[in-house]
Amino acid sequence: MRTKKIPIGALVMNCNPFTLGHQYLVEYAAAKVDKLYIFVVEEDRSEFPFADRIELVRQGVKDFSNVEVLPSGKFIISQQTFSGYFNKASLQDVAVDSSEDVEIFGKEIAPTLGITVRFAGEEPNDNVTRQYNETMKKILPRYGVEFCEIPRKEIDGEPISASSVREALKVGDFDKIKNLVPETTLLYLRGRYSASN
Repeated sequence: MRTKKIPIGALVMNCNPFTLGHQYLVEYAAAKVDKLYIFVVEEDRSEFPFADRIELVRQGVKDFSNVEVLPSGKFIISQQTFSGYFNKASLQDVAVDSSEDVEIFGKEIAPTLGITVRFAGEEPNDNVTRQYNETMKKILPRYGVEFCEIPRKEIDGEPISASSVREALKVGDFDKIKNLVPETTLLYLRGRYSASN
């Protein structure tokens, strides 16, 4: 008797902060698999602290019964495995090597959790993340893990991105922000930045 492999997926996200774009990626991926792991980048090298980012993700995906949110740990997009991710601004014009990070995921993490597909959003603007996606596309199938790139959700022809939210925060543009983030993130941002409003 042959046993059918249950599709188990993974998304790795920084969520700095969690946006409607992230929520769309989760919705898309969760519909394709029986179980979806979301690994939130644990390194505290982002504008928003890890504890806040993972909580915003948990709140933003609470309606998806097949989703489990986990910290990424030391071996998924960490300073040890892919330090270039945390220096994106200075690396936009150079080739970055993320193969160690992807190899560890394919060789160790995916088989341990039974992950058969890794999802990622298309990256039209950030060269470092775009190269990371290309590396996953090349390496993951060697380990029996499918790679699925999801078109980005857009508003007014622009991809929704956490960097757009951060730019709007700099000028206190909450009218723009409310179109880019779920209610839970909006409440968090209003609370955090209320002194500057």
